[in-house]
Amino acid sequence: MDVRQIQAIILSKTYTKTDYLRRVTLIREYLERRIYKEPELLFPDYLNMIAASQFDVKALSHLDVHFFNLFTKDNLYLLINGLMDALRTLPVLTLYLAVILDEVQMDELGIWFRNNLNPELIIDVRCNPTIVSGCAYVWNNNYKDLSLHNFLSQKENIINKIIDAYAQEQL
Repeated sequence: MDVRQIQAIILSKTYTKTDYLRRVTLIREYLERRIYKEPELLFPDYLNMIAASQFDVKALSHLDVHFFNLFTKDNLYLLINGLMDALRTLPVLTLYLAVILDEVQMDELGIWFRNNLNPELIIDVRCNPTIVSGCAYVWNNNYKDLSLHNFLSQKENIINKIIDAYAQEQL
């Protein structure tokens, strides 16, 4: 199995760049421990031992013994480095949010974006408090602003007329 196939397995439950990097790191650390120290250590036991988040445990629960047997002492770092390099080849959607959403919401967005834009995309989440409400994103070098501020700006003339009319009634 090559790096792209291993990456596809990881991406099946991983939607953001941050989650991808953290999960590949968890896999590497587990494999180092299993290969060099504790050959009988099971991945779920390792995740429990390091107190991994329930979200990561759930997302990585589909990785079984067959997956981890793909890695050997000879190819471990070659494959892990390949997974890190392969991240740069994925199509990236940069998502700007006023606040960081929880993991469940990010997964829902990830599923929606993959279903509607590209089945291999990875989301690079950025926090931008000036958005206030809604979001903005960059996809294929196109910026799309779906924020409340943007929608209000588009209707600024109408809003000003309404405010002026209201002010005239009050005087």
